[in-house]
Amino acid sequence: MPYGPTSGIADPLFGEIHVRVDPGAGRVEVGGPAVPPVVVRRTRGAGRRSRTAVGTRRAGRLAMTVDGEDVRVVPGRGWGLRRCHGVRVVHRGSRYRLTPGYLPRGRSRLTRDGRRLGRFRSDGRAAPAEWSGGAPVTARDAAVGYALAAAFGRRRKSWLWDAAEVVLDGLSSG
Repeated sequence: MPYGPTSGIADPLFGEIHVRVDPGAGRVEVGGPAVPPVVVRRTRGAGRRSRTAVGTRRAGRLAMTVDGEDVRVVPGRGWGLRRCHGVRVVHRGSRYRLTPGYLPRGRSRLTRDGRRLGRFRSDGRAAPAEWSGGAPVTARDAAVGYALAAAFGRRRKSWLWDAAEVVLDGLSSG
């Protein structure tokens, strides 16, 4: 099911998680009975200039809170290689990184301090995370992951890949 105004996700470790995406306002909210609230939003006066749910990839035009505490969110520039679409967050000494996968069936990968935590759908559909079991996952990890995936996880193939497909299609049909 696509993210609606509010989507409920049955996470395998933390139960019901609510994800609210409002692209018009440039805001993503995550919360639930077992996870802290997380908000990612476009700051006041920042216009919508990106295909992300929050409408920008400029760090200076974004704000993020985890359980009411301000955290710095630093998205990659959003073009070129897949890592350029990644998003970094530091909260209470933990370094998170979400690296989006390619659409239509890609999965965004979440790491904390370089250790893989799990994967999230990156096609705009609300679905439970696939936790890797490599590192213990906390409620904070889950909330941050769902928020970053909803805000930045959607990723198209690069223009270079699109151009290569056009050339290959032309060669195969000729």
